[in-house]
Amino acid sequence: MVKKKLLKKISLALVGAILLSTVAVGCSNTNSASTASDKKVTLKMALWGDDEYKYMTETNKIADAYKKVHPNVTIEVEKIAKTEYDNTMKIRSTANQLPDVFPIRQANLSLYGDIMVPLNDLKATENNLYAKETMIKGNVIGLPEAVFNEFVFYNKNIFKEYNLEIPKTWDEFIKVSQTIKDGKKYTPLALGLKDSWVNYPLNEYMPMLEAGDGQYYNEMATKDDPFTKGQPFYDAYTKIQKLYDAKVFGDDPLGYGWDQQRAMFVAGKAAMFAAGSWYKSDYNQNGGKDENLGVFLLPTRNTTSDPFYTTAMTEFFWGVPKTSKNQKEAKEFLEWFFGDYYTQLATAINIKPTMKGVSYNDKFFTQAFDGVDAKSVTVFYDDKYNKVKNAMKFDVNGIGQQMMAGKTSLDSIMNDLNAQWKKARGN
Repeated sequence: MVKKKLLKKISLALVGAILLSTVAVGCSNTNSASTASDKKVTLKMALWGDDEYKYMTETNKIADAYKKVHPNVTIEVEKIAKTEYDNTMKIRSTANQLPDVFPIRQANLSLYGDIMVPLNDLKATENNLYAKETMIKGNVIGLPEAVFNEFVFYNKNIFKEYNLEIPKTWDEFIKVSQTIKDGKKYTPLALGLKDSWVNYPLNEYMPMLEAGDGQYYNEMATKDDPFTKGQPFYDAYTKIQKLYDAKVFGDDPLGYGWDQQRAMFVAGKAAMFAAGSWYKSDYNQNGGKDENLGVFLLPTRNTTSDPFYTTAMTEFFWGVPKTSKNQKEAKEFLEWFFGDYYTQLATAINIKPTMKGVSYNDKFFTQAFDGVDAKSVTVFYDDKYNKVKNAMKFDVNGIGQQMMAGKTSLDSIMNDLNAQWKKARGN
C-alpha cells in the first residue's frame, strides 16, 4: 500500500514536471517570437530623385504606409542632390556607412557588384521585367524602378507649316531636317555640342539600334576590331556622319550647349530635340506648351521593312548593401515596396513601370509607338566593356564632337579606335 502511494506521488511529480517543462518551453518560444516581431528596426533610405522624395515624404508618406504592415520598422528617408549623389555614396561605401536601402545609377552598377546583397530570390525580382537583364556576376543586386525610352520631341506647328510627316527611316529623318533647313526660319534639330553628352541619343545609342542589341557594347569588348566597316558601330556612325554633314543643327553647334539648346526649342526656334522621356518635365518647367509638342521614335532603320529598334534605359536600381545590419528587414521592405505602393508611385510621378501588371497610361509618349512595331532593347554595360572603356578612355560623345568638327575622316577615326581598342584589351 505504501509502495503504491509512493509510485502515485512519483507519477504525479513527473506529470507535473513535464507540464511545467511544456509551459516553460511554450512561454520561451512565445517570448522569443514576440521579441523577434517586436524588435525595433530603423531602415535608412537614400535617394536622389526629386519626384520620388516628394511623393514618399509628402504625398504618400512611405514611413506611415510601411508601419501599417510592419509597426516595428521605422523608415528614414534622406534626399541627396543629384550632382552629389554618386560621390556621396562612394564615400559612404568606403566608410561602411551605406544606407540600408538605396538606389544605384545603372552606370555604376558594376562598381557595387561585390558589396550588395543578391536579390535573386525575391518575388519582386521575378516580377521585374528588367532585373535579370542587368545582372552583375550572376546576381541581381538592384531592382530598377523606372525605364526610359528615347524620343525625338518636335514642334507640331513647324511640322504643319512645312507639311511634314513623321519620318519612318533614317533617310526620311534627314530629309525632314533638310526641308526645315531650306526654309531658313528654324534650326531643324537643336544639338548643343559644346556639351558633348547631349549627342548620346546618336553617338552612344545608335550602334545598339543598328545591332538590335542593347548590350552590343559588351559584345564589342570581346573583339579586337569592332570599329571595322560592316560592323554595327561603323555602320551606325556612317549614318550619324551623314546627319552631321547635312549641317542641320544651326550655324555653330559646337558653340552652344545644353542650356541654349533647350531654350531654342522651348522658344519655338528649333523644330526637333532628341532626348529621353525625362526631358518632358524639363520642357514644361521651362515654359513649354504641350499643345505645340509632339514626339516620335528616332528612326535609324534603312527601310520600312527593317525592324524598328528603340532603346530602353533602366534606372534607379534599389538594393541592399552587405554592410546593413538589417538585411532581412531591408529585403522584406523591397518586397513590399515593389507591390501596391510601387503601383501608386509609378502612376503618381508618371514613370514607365518595370513591374509586370503595372499599366502605363501616359498618352503623350504612347503616341510615339502608334503604327510602329517597335522592339525595345535594354541598354546595359557589363564589366568587360567598362574595363576596356576605362583603359582607353573611350568617349563616344567626344567622338561625336570630333565628327561634327569635320577635321578628321570617319575612316581615320575608326582605324584609330580599332588600334586603341585592341591595345586596351591587352592583345
